[in-house]
Amino acid sequence: MNQDTLTPFKDQNRHARFRSAGFAALILVLASSANAQSHDGHDHAEEAQHGETHQAHAGHDQHGDDEHTEHAQEDVVQLTPEIRREFGIALARVGPGLLHEEVVLPGEIKFNANQIAYATPRYAGTIQQIHVHLGDRVEKGELLAELESTDTLRPFSLKAPIDGVVVAYDLTPGQTVAAGQSLFTVADLSTVWADLRIYQRDIPIIREGQSVRISSGHDDHAKQERGKHSFAGRITYIAPVIDEHTRTGLARVVVDNADGQWKPGQFIKGSVAVDEHQADLVVPHSAVIPYEGQQVVFIQTEEGFEPRPVVLGHSDSAAHAVESGLEAGDTIVIRNPMSIKAELGKGSFGGHNH
Repeated sequence: MNQDTLTPFKDQNRHARFRSAGFAALILVLASSANAQSHDGHDHAEEAQHGETHQAHAGHDQHGDDEHTEHAQEDVVQLTPEIRREFGIALARVGPGLLHEEVVLPGEIKFNANQIAYATPRYAGTIQQIHVHLGDRVEKGELLAELESTDTLRPFSLKAPIDGVVVAYDLTPGQTVAAGQSLFTVADLSTVWADLRIYQRDIPIIREGQSVRISSGHDDHAKQERGKHSFAGRITYIAPVIDEHTRTGLARVVVDNADGQWKPGQFIKGSVAVDEHQADLVVPHSAVIPYEGQQVVFIQTEEGFEPRPVVLGHSDSAAHAVESGLEAGDTIVIRNPMSIKAELGKGSFGGHNH
């Protein structure tokens, strides 16, 4: 075979080698690209999965924050001034005050003997007509009954001796009565006496002029909070002798009874202040209520009213000293905090404006 014949074969072999090399290079490029895409796809998937996990954690954290915020709001009640007035809620600032060392004495409401009178006939007679009933309020000179004299058979009248209330009578028409017999008892009940029994051990420390808080023998804080069955006064009289039957002394307080809430015969107790103590922070009994196993006071914050646990110190019949939980100047609920506690229990006011 000559040289010219070999040359084309050589060229063909050379082109074939070039084509083989190019094809191999192309395969390498494609393989590299596939591997790259495979790695990229794996990385993107991992990133996507990681992103989802991060979002899930973020959502969980956000949910946790929401739960925390919601829980924080559960113990807050927001009330407008109109709602506070409707619920009878009163506010006051915390500050210093005097607490009293007290002695509690039992007692009874009595008529004020200086303001009681008896209607009696001047002549013996027969009851013709009765014009009033038990419990009627009468004015001085008002007609109580008409009688006929048993001696002269002339009619005459029996009139009220003072302004007051008819608290006793026992008459019937046709009844014959004696001259000077007490037929009606009329009492001015605008004031009454609170007679307190002093045990012998307390006699040396009870004196005239000491301040006393009179309360119903069956009082509770809710009643005192509404201002009922409680009166602050002073001892005006101490009996000079000991009762031979009870072996107790007597201290008397004149009680204002303009609204008629104190009834003669009613059992009471009197908290007599025998000493005083200055306290840095005091709150009235009406402000302190139980809540979730603690003694709390409702305090006004920027968010609303929330229960604040307090540690109480010395107390008297009106107030507590506060050892911790409040600061001077805090605004607290001093009347009807139970209504706020009730709304917290319902959850209807929590975290909402009213």
